[in-house]
Amino acid sequence: MAVVVVVLVVSSPFLTRSHPGVERWQQHAGRFLEEGVNEVAVRLENGDDAEPEERRRSRRGVPMQVFVLDGDGVELQGRPVDRPILDLADRVTDSGEEMSERSGSIHRMARPVIDADGRPLVVVGELRRPPRPQDLLDPRVLLPRLAVLTLVIGLFCFWLARYLTSPVASLRAATRKLAAGDLSARVGPPVANRRDETGDLARDFDAMAQRLENLVGSQRRLLRDVSHELRSPLARLGVALELARQRAGESASGPLDRIERESHRLEVLIERLLSLERLQAGAGRADGKLVDLADLIEKVVEDARFEVDAGDGDVQLVWAAKPRVTGSPELLHSAVENVVRNGVAHTVPGSVVDVWLGEEQYHGGRMAVVRVRDRGPGVPAEELERLFEPFHRVDDARDRRTGGVGLGLAITERAVRAHGGEVEARNHPEGGLEVTIRLPVADR
Repeated sequence: MAVVVVVLVVSSPFLTRSHPGVERWQQHAGRFLEEGVNEVAVRLENGDDAEPEERRRSRRGVPMQVFVLDGDGVELQGRPVDRPILDLADRVTDSGEEMSERSGSIHRMARPVIDADGRPLVVVGELRRPPRPQDLLDPRVLLPRLAVLTLVIGLFCFWLARYLTSPVASLRAATRKLAAGDLSARVGPPVANRRDETGDLARDFDAMAQRLENLVGSQRRLLRDVSHELRSPLARLGVALELARQRAGESASGPLDRIERESHRLEVLIERLLSLERLQAGAGRADGKLVDLADLIEKVVEDARFEVDAGDGDVQLVWAAKPRVTGSPELLHSAVENVVRNGVAHTVPGSVVDVWLGEEQYHGGRMAVVRVRDRGPGVPAEELERLFEPFHRVDDARDRRTGGVGLGLAITERAVRAHGGEVEARNHPEGGLEVTIRLPVADR
């Protein structure tokens, strides 16, 4: 499109050449101008009316104008006169001699004359030369055309950019919402109503998002329903287990203890499944309470130390600051506890799990930071991004030994995200896994 506009604007001088005798006129421009002026001058001297401009131009076939001015610079037929013509007429009046001048593509000739009534007049003829190829390089011609061309192309490009990018921006916004977990994100009209490839893409995206929302919704409902339905059999199993203990002898204590442990693990699993479902559904969002993060983490560390006392190791808490955050104390306690318990479970026996609390400037805002580092074998680099996925376990055998089912870190990630924060894991350069939780510091 831009190329077409350039060609039309630049070639317009050639397209507007409509006189068949232009080349011949260019060769004899001076003679044509002199004939036209003399013809009008003779008619004035003889007392005849000046020939109308339209008839004379039609006969000559050239774009020439002839003006007759009196001593005051007034054109006898009342037509407007340009300043250069008036200046030339003044000079001829002062000198009393015929004059001619040339300015670019314009030829002018003026001749003094006394009409039949004895009035001193000046006949001025002006002839404009049709454009020639070399005129395109004349700055007086080229610059205005380039200015118009730039304006036209600029407006067209602006409209085209808005036309193309507006639906793309809507599609991009919907994609970001979907990637952030908002399964209700849709492009919707008017983009989806377009009858082009962008409209097809928008409709396909909306169909895909609807399908994802249905699948994930079905999965969440199934998870919630199964978890709820398992609670009642587990409660009855606990009652039956106590009755079995009363009726059985000591020989049955071992199997019954095993049943009790497995039942407890199943209860914990169901509770975590329900917690995860509530977080995914948005029911566990921050409730706006002011939470002293140092006090909360200190309680988590004390509980972890109590469990470690039975083994060989320790949990050490170090703080550089005592920030406060806004949110749900229960959710934040669960989030930090899951990370600390994960570190205690996977650290090398006899080692220390470090818990660090402080504040950092992060992405232009002040964030409370909790870092938990164990001294375990770490995690393969390709598995780090999947640590916070539900039911993901790096080592099935190891997690069965420690009682893990792959839900603790998933709950942590969703609880932290519900508070406007983020969590990440990395292998520490000196060994072990380091999990970092960042939460916005409370303004009050």
